[in-house]
Amino acid sequence: MSESIEVVVREGILCADFDEGCLIIDTGSPVSLGPDIPVRMLGSVVQLNSSFGSYAWTEIQDSLPFDAVGLIGVDAFSDAVLGFDVANNTLARLDVSIDGYETAFVMGSPVVHCQIGEDRLSCVLDTGAGLSYLRSNETAVFGQVLGKQHDFHPMLGTFEIQTVACTLVVGDQSLTETFGIATAELSQLMDTANVDAILGTTFFQQSLIEIDFQNEIVGMTLE
Repeated sequence: MSESIEVVVREGILCADFDEGCLIIDTGSPVSLGPDIPVRMLGSVVQLNSSFGSYAWTEIQDSLPFDAVGLIGVDAFSDAVLGFDVANNTLARLDVSIDGYETAFVMGSPVVHCQIGEDRLSCVLDTGAGLSYLRSNETAVFGQVLGKQHDFHPMLGTFEIQTVACTLVVGDQSLTETFGIATAELSQLMDTANVDAILGTTFFQQSLIEIDFQNEIVGMTLE
């Protein structure tokens, strides 16, 4: 039997309420962050860490636009198969194997290969990002300019970015997704990880996504 929890998107970031309080569910973070406590989630126990590199949880916590006691990263899911039905506020741990695309994950974060116009892109699935993002302005020429928008990321804080609407093709499926053009700091992080795009919670809200973290497989149905 699968086990599920209720999730909610707060300020563009996927969250769930636990006994400890609100916890961010961030598939773009390699590690779980927070006070030095263990947290039980979907059959696993994960130890929260006070920092990751130069990012201290207390600084991230202070900059959040809502109250959260911690952040659950992909280290909590290393042996799990998860089903994300964000449109219906559900995150489930699945006890069956899934069909999908085999890709090399980036520091444990799930990756899919997509296409926009003539550009083939390596895209990380990031529930800690309120918007989807393109690393390159060159890819944005295939989209329709929408104007500027404010956004927030747990690691980078708040910023204003230009947005475009693009037709995104994954295998034989397609949908229209709004992308922000990455800021210089975010673009540098994406370049370091060799990632062309980030698919954030707006993408998850249009999709049913299954992720096998151990075998690095992503299955999805685009709505």
